[in-house]
Amino acid sequence: MRRYNLYSVMPNAGRFELIKDMPANKGDQETTYWAECFTWQELKKIVPYLRKRGWKLIVESVDEDDLYGKMHIYSFTCGINSDTQIISICGIRVILARDIIVSRKQKTY
Repeated sequence: MRRYNLYSVMPNAGRFELIKDMPANKGDQETTYWAECFTWQELKKIVPYLRKRGWKLIVESVDEDDLYGKMHIYSFTCGINSDTQIISICGIRVILARDIIVSRKQKTY
C-alpha cells in the first residue's frame, strides 16, 4: 500500500507541509510517519478542496520500504521554529506546518 506526502507552495509565505493529524502516537518513528501520511482516498477529498481555493500542491509518493529515519516537520519541531495551524478538510484534521527558519533564509535570497 502506498501513502502520500502533501506540500503547498505559497508565494510570500513559503512551503507548507500538510500532515494528517493523529490524536495519539502510533509507536516508533517510522510507524508514526506512515500514519501521518495521506492515503489515496484521503487525497481524493483534500486535493480538489484545496485546488478549488487556489492552492498549488505537490504530491509525493511514500513507499513503506523507505521510511527509515523519516520524520515530518511538525513531529520533529513540535511547534518550535515552525508555524503551525490545524484545519479540518472534509472531516480530516490536517496540520499545516512551515519551518520558520528555512522560510526566512529563502526570503533573503
